[in-house]
Amino acid sequence: MNETSSSLSTRFKLFIQSHRALLIILTVAAFVWALVFLIAASDYLLMRSWNGAGQFDIFGLTVHFEFEGWTDYAYYYQTWGDQFLDGYIPYTDAFDNAAPDQYAPYFFPPLYLYLCALGNALPINPFGTALLICLFGYATAFPVYGIAEYLSQSKRVGEIAVASYLLNPLILYHTVYEWLNPAPFVFFMMMSFYLLMKHRRIAGTLAMVTAALFKQTVFFLALPLIAYLIKTPPAKELSDHDPDTSEEYELIAGDNLDVLGFIRMAVIVLVYVVVMSLPYIIDYGNYIFYILLKPGMTLLDSVTVIPESNIPMTFAVPFIVIGAPEPLVQFLNLATAYSVFLFIGILVLLVPMLFEVKDDRNLRSYWRRILFLSLLLLLVVHIFSPRGSYKYYFVAFIPLVSILSGERMISHGTKKIQASLSMVINPLIITALILIPNRYVYLGLLLLVMMSYILNQQFGDVYYLITKPLSQRFQNLKSRIINSSHEHITS
Repeated sequence: MNETSSSLSTRFKLFIQSHRALLIILTVAAFVWALVFLIAASDYLLMRSWNGAGQFDIFGLTVHFEFEGWTDYAYYYQTWGDQFLDGYIPYTDAFDNAAPDQYAPYFFPPLYLYLCALGNALPINPFGTALLICLFGYATAFPVYGIAEYLSQSKRVGEIAVASYLLNPLILYHTVYEWLNPAPFVFFMMMSFYLLMKHRRIAGTLAMVTAALFKQTVFFLALPLIAYLIKTPPAKELSDHDPDTSEEYELIAGDNLDVLGFIRMAVIVLVYVVVMSLPYIIDYGNYIFYILLKPGMTLLDSVTVIPESNIPMTFAVPFIVIGAPEPLVQFLNLATAYSVFLFIGILVLLVPMLFEVKDDRNLRSYWRRILFLSLLLLLVVHIFSPRGSYKYYFVAFIPLVSILSGERMISHGTKKIQASLSMVINPLIITALILIPNRYVYLGLLLLVMMSYILNQQFGDVYYLITKPLSQRFQNLKSRIINSSHEHITS
């Protein structure tokens, strides 16, 4: 018994020592999240919630920003939870019109409704659902760390990714202060990627399906999931210098199709979806209508007038702002509303996902590319969404940005990836391009972000050319200091 206790104590101490920086980051972030949550709770009770608009001065210039806050928590989430607890059945007119003074239609998959009901049932209502949302948001840091550490083979890169995610202003505002809905599905989405990387195919697949049962956005992430599951599962993860690697295995490299395995997984997914969707799926036509069709699309009535501030922004709006020709704006308006751009973007990304070689001797490289393509997929889905987008939708984007913030993190290769300044700067720049600009133009800026990711090799080369001389000068200065100290000691 004493030996067991001593062994556990030793392991615990070693764990603390090897993860000291991560634990400090998690502790500081927990304090910041708790502080922001308390401020939000106070503002909620006093009905003075900050809508995210403001300004600050820098270098003599006044910068206006627009975080784009919403009252969905009070208007929708609280109402949904109460109505479900009162016995109303979702996906019905009775549920949508249950509140006497408001119309609150529910058109998410069922799991988010259950979360709202559970939150309202907690003894800390009206903050129960808010607490659950924040817990999911904070817990997302763990798969973020696991993925970043795995892909880079560096704890330091994982720690930077966690800090970039947990202390990101967009996350702090939309998840911790506004209590908006993406956090639960984002947690299961990131957990799915992590489990799949660790060869937990069933658990990883069901985690992604669970994410989809929180919000429809995840339906699009079936594409990278299918691209991975259609191929032979890796027997084990082999290093580049594994002496047991045979010539035959090198030829196969884990890239063969596994149709039977894919069919078995599809059956598991189907059973899981049916069970989790009961009893609503019995009337499957109505169920599908509410989830897929009821959210609708945003077709602008006028392509010369900036739309009202309460509707989701579509890709055509930035072109109205800059005064683009009316025929061009109308084309963008129609092509976006009828999913033309979305379909083209999905097709363009699906092809490289399916044809990405899954070399089981270098799965890190494979997963870096799949995660990178998934990031581009989320950008395409939100920029070209027929319904349009709100800024808080990009909560789903930040974990991937925090992980894939360095040029080498989205490239092929087997070498260990070192931490770099770009891993800190890039997420902040991208976040600023979402949060600070007016809501009518930020989608245009995100298109530039997407193009910069697509041209990552070229940007990486430029970054290398700029930073290499600085790095060499730093190394030379460091060597001179060390040599000078050595000469001083010997003299």
